[in-house]
Amino acid sequence: MSILASVAQNDSPSALTYLPVWLLFLLAGLLVGGAWSAYQGSSKVATILMAVLAALATAAALVILLGEIG
Repeated sequence: MSILASVAQNDSPSALTYLPVWLLFLLAGLLVGGAWSAYQGSSKVATILMAVLAALATAAALVILLGEIG
């Protein structure tokens, strides 16, 4: 039984493994807030730029997260 427990502990990822995912989701949230602010300020270029960057940051975080899981 102790062999199973040690294998399970060795396979669990450390907290630093998910740090880039957390940072990318944080960046995406900040970019969404910036896009909303730019939208309210009627800045079309900044709105589109920040929205695209937020989508890219979210997609990158999901790719990293799914790569770690699978």
